[in-house]
Amino acid sequence: MMKKILLALLILNCQFFLISAENRAIKDATFYLKRESQTLKSYYQQVILQSKNAQYPVFRGRKIIEHSVYNGLTNAQKNALKGELVLSYFILRDFVKYSHLGGVGVGGVLVSEAKDKKPRMFYLKFDGRYLSDLEFLGMGSELYAYCVLPHFNHCILLGIGEDWG
Repeated sequence: MMKKILLALLILNCQFFLISAENRAIKDATFYLKRESQTLKSYYQQVILQSKNAQYPVFRGRKIIEHSVYNGLTNAQKNALKGELVLSYFILRDFVKYSHLGGVGVGGVLVSEAKDKKPRMFYLKFDGRYLSDLEFLGMGSELYAYCVLPHFNHCILLGIGEDWG
């Protein structure tokens, strides 16, 4: 009888471990990005609309402007947005550098310009904690990020969060 109980507990523990491992393997940055895709696209479209009308949404006290709209501003208008946020929807094209002190530099092109003959490459600077997610997502991934203007630094990836339950 004792052997049957131990065997049952062992089987139960193995099944729990396998289920746990499957859940961890599935819930990576790609899982969250796919899950949040429609919400991000809808949000991005709203930010474009509001940016074109200079009715910027606000996140944690900072105005948000869409990247291509920002590119079209005059220098004076850009200076007025110093310290605010830019929302970029881009395709990852290049890893520039990584250091524990400096973070991760990446190159990308805006999704809206990707099909142009010569899309403009731009660079973003992320904290080092994003290195593994950016590597996992890989070149060619379509990503969303907030960055601080005017240098496109202190960036955070959007839509790759975690479950906190």
